[in-house]
Amino acid sequence: MKKLLFLSTLIIIFCGGCRKFLNVDPLDSLSGNNFWKTRQDAETYTREVYRLFREGVAIRTGMILLGDLRCAPVAHAAYPDRGDFDLLANNDIRKLVNTPRIQGDINTYWQVHGAWDVISDWTPIYKVVQAANILYEKAPDVAEADKSISQELVKRYQAEAVFLRCVSYFFMIRLFGDVPYYTNAYNDAPLPRTDAAEVAKACIAELEAHKKDLPWTYEDPANRAIRAMRGSAIALEMNLNMWLAGIDEANKTAYYEETDRLGDELASGNTYKLLPIENIAQVFAGRSEEGLFEVPQNVNYGDVLGNIRRTFTGAVLHYPYIQLNQNSTKSELTYTNGYLKKLYPEETSDLRKTSWFDDKIYNEDGSMQCFKFFNLALGENNTTASLSNYFIIFRYAGALLLQAEALANLQEDSPKAKELLNRVRARASAEPYPAVNDENLPDAIFYERSKELMGEGHYYYDLVRSKKIYNPDYCYHPISYGNFVQGAWLWPISEKALINNPYMTLNNYWR
Repeated sequence: MKKLLFLSTLIIIFCGGCRKFLNVDPLDSLSGNNFWKTRQDAETYTREVYRLFREGVAIRTGMILLGDLRCAPVAHAAYPDRGDFDLLANNDIRKLVNTPRIQGDINTYWQVHGAWDVISDWTPIYKVVQAANILYEKAPDVAEADKSISQELVKRYQAEAVFLRCVSYFFMIRLFGDVPYYTNAYNDAPLPRTDAAEVAKACIAELEAHKKDLPWTYEDPANRAIRAMRGSAIALEMNLNMWLAGIDEANKTAYYEETDRLGDELASGNTYKLLPIENIAQVFAGRSEEGLFEVPQNVNYGDVLGNIRRTFTGAVLHYPYIQLNQNSTKSELTYTNGYLKKLYPEETSDLRKTSWFDDKIYNEDGSMQCFKFFNLALGENNTTASLSNYFIIFRYAGALLLQAEALANLQEDSPKAKELLNRVRARASAEPYPAVNDENLPDAIFYERSKELMGEGHYYYDLVRSKKIYNPDYCYHPISYGNFVQGAWLWPISEKALINNPYMTLNNYWR
């Protein structure tokens, strides 16, 4: 425990807190001479970098949740103090972020519990980047000090550092667009924002260079998917390529082809698989063979109960399954505009419709509940344990559909894309493509991702990278093309980023 406290303090010092954006003092004496001596030092520090990612991205803000709510067909249901759902749906990010947080004030209740304003401060994510940079540089020192440490293990630690740095940048370019990019361990200079496409390309090159130093999986199943695996890196590369296809359209064909190649590489490991639908709860409970990268929650440390309103589950369940409002039979969020009926037509069969939702699936008054991330097997009397789902960042089903999407963009009627799509549908005993409401293959894949990945933070970003965000045929609350090109799809950057950095600019649309 003392060592973990030391590491937390150390990384805060390295990262300069909130006052000095990226102006990091090179305090070598704190990391070189007194620490990197044994394998346990490297292991402890590596776990601390994962913890920083967990805290900075998943646990303390609604960063993942907003991917399911922004420009989506959602609204607050029974609780007028959850106006954040309406603001996100209508892309009123200025009001969402700028409303002051006042504990106990019902008019700002959603700001306190959603923590939307803190997302603008990218310092917690840059702490992950900085800590990963330090890990990459210092891991070889362990082998120098402890001759029992193999070079293979050193390379694995460095590959984990590269993955954590790159997945952090992936989150940032989707939120903010252009961001400062650096890989040196002790950056001490203010930096300008780097073009998002160049950041994505740099991350892909890094992942390509290091992914083979990661195991396909871990001998200890406790590390599966919560530590970077080769499949984690491949999935991240696939997502980066598909993001590039959206922002670098002149070269989109090459990105689609690369996504297809990576999908084949992922399958070649014979390590990951779709779990049967009757075992799907294992996927969201974490560390399954379908998981590629995920962030754990631990009820013993109050992760779930302390942050329930920043999760999809907290929005779509009500009493008695969660203890937010004990006398209510309404959830805080509802889907609108017949969206769930569009995804799951009444006349079609799909086990996700019956196992993830209750019989009020089409109700839009808040009475509908989604049990996707709630372990019903544990029952109403064990609600804390039932809520212990992990934050899924990447999983095999999503990768299959991403590869299918790339193929359908290369060839609209691609047989291989159909096969990948139907593998996901077959798991849910859904009708194979083509089926009811399937107008074309690209649309079928888009809506399949909407069904399969609901609650996992992909919906909004799928709209953005595909440019469906300004098409009312796909987006229920579209951003106009003019506003889109001016940056209405981006998230505002905190003015803290300007401190001591004359090269920094903000996202002007939200100023």
